[in-house]
Amino acid sequence: MPKERFISYPGCESAEDKGPVYGWAGWNHLQQAQALAALYQKRKTEETWDKERLTPVLAGVLELLPWVKQWHNEPSEEFGGLRLGDYIEEFVDSECHGLGLTREDLRGWRPAERKGRKKKG
Repeated sequence: MPKERFISYPGCESAEDKGPVYGWAGWNHLQQAQALAALYQKRKTEETWDKERLTPVLAGVLELLPWVKQWHNEPSEEFGGLRLGDYIEEFVDSECHGLGLTREDLRGWRPAERKGRKKKG
C-alpha cells in the first residue's frame, strides 16, 4: 500500500469544526496556490475572518507565486487563455491592497511564538 503524504495548514481551521486543514502533497504549485486562494476566499466571505487571520493564508499564496509563474504561466485553455500565474499575482496584490498590506508585509509575517512548558534542568 503506498504511503500518502499531506501538507498541513495550521491556523486555517474553521471556527465551526476546528479540524485541521490538509492538502495533498502531490499537488503542484499551481494546485496548492489555487487551494489556498479558495480557502482564503471562503474564510474571508463565509467566516468574515479579520486581517490578522487572513494574512498568513495570503502569505502562503505569495510564497507559491514564483513557482506558479515559472512553471504554470502559459495561457490556459481551461480558463479562456488566462495566464494563471498572472491571475494569482493580481489576486495577491488586490487582497493586499484590501487588507492594507504590502508584499513585504506578507513576506515578513511570522507566526506568534508558542508558549510551552519550561525545560527541566
